[in-house]
Amino acid sequence: MPRRKKPVPAVRDSTTIVFATNRHRLSDGFWEEADIAPGTIQRLWLGRARIGWVGDPMETESGRQLLEAAEISGEDDFADPVAGSNARVLDAWLADAAARGAVPLFYIHGFGNGFGDALQRAAQIEEFYDGEKLALAPLVFSWPSDGRVLDPQLFAADAGVKAQYLDDQRDAMNSAPALARLLREVWRARQRAAGGTGTPPRLVLLAHSMGNLALASGLAAMNNGLLTRELAGLFAQAVLASADLPNTCFEPGQPMRLLPLIADQVTVCISHDCTLSVASQFANGNKRLGHYGPARLDLVPEGVEVVDYFLGLDAGSRDRILAKGGTEWDVVQHQWYRNDLKARAALTALFQGKPPPHKPLDALLRVEAGRCRHAILE
Repeated sequence: MPRRKKPVPAVRDSTTIVFATNRHRLSDGFWEEADIAPGTIQRLWLGRARIGWVGDPMETESGRQLLEAAEISGEDDFADPVAGSNARVLDAWLADAAARGAVPLFYIHGFGNGFGDALQRAAQIEEFYDGEKLALAPLVFSWPSDGRVLDPQLFAADAGVKAQYLDDQRDAMNSAPALARLLREVWRARQRAAGGTGTPPRLVLLAHSMGNLALASGLAAMNNGLLTRELAGLFAQAVLASADLPNTCFEPGQPMRLLPLIADQVTVCISHDCTLSVASQFANGNKRLGHYGPARLDLVPEGVEVVDYFLGLDAGSRDRILAKGGTEWDVVQHQWYRNDLKARAALTALFQGKPPPHKPLDALLRVEAGRCRHAILE
């Protein structure tokens, strides 16, 4: 009797990304610019989109295409926060993650990302970390960045570049009411997923670059009735990568000081970001958290660890990225959290709740060249 051949597993060619956005809707998509007035209560749209899967987590700069128009199934703006169409999208997100054994990831993208860019970046992150044997189920919050790629080296020479950067900053800050509402509704969905007396699913948060400004603004908006003790532990881990925030943002009275109220652990991952650190000083007149770390470690709240990833990054990753046309300032200095293999492995441990390869520093070594950190990446 002939032996049966083992079935060949199907090659994965796509992934489905869940999204929430406060952009203006344009038929089956969204307009790039929002022109949000400060304090405006923006409508939230939720849905899913199928994105191409390259099949090689080493292909860090290969584009992942939007394969078809997004399914904008969450249209009730949380009018019914328990059983409405928006709530059902969140419930399905968590149910799918549980069925796959995946970690639900709340992801906030940085500047220069249109709606399609945000979906593709979330798909990249899922595929990159899949290469680390970590299954992620991303929910991306797409705030209305204009999606225009900037060269920060032109800030001093081109006022238009600076104006575009500042316009994205305003959009990130003015997304505060939408993000505050969304975080509260994610908490409701997590409670529903617990099934009454069950254990709520373990969620993690990742904010990159200017997404940290949106997060800080959202926390400030929540701190007016939405930020209650019951939200404690909403996220098991919050990772702030290349944060585009002033290095005083964790000091008393500043909004990021609120983050430990909803995240059990907060890891601020810093690295040399020489071009954008200069751009931040030129545009905002402050030192960038993602480059320098906090101004004073003694004012950082409990539950927040600042880790310098720079010395621990893999030189081989840098050479591989540059050989494929990547830019030093962007994909090496700024996108290390997804491009560098050692960084991926360390963040995988954080997302899984395992001890990361972080080496605590003695007090005398925590400040160096104006940069402050508790630990370094080994």
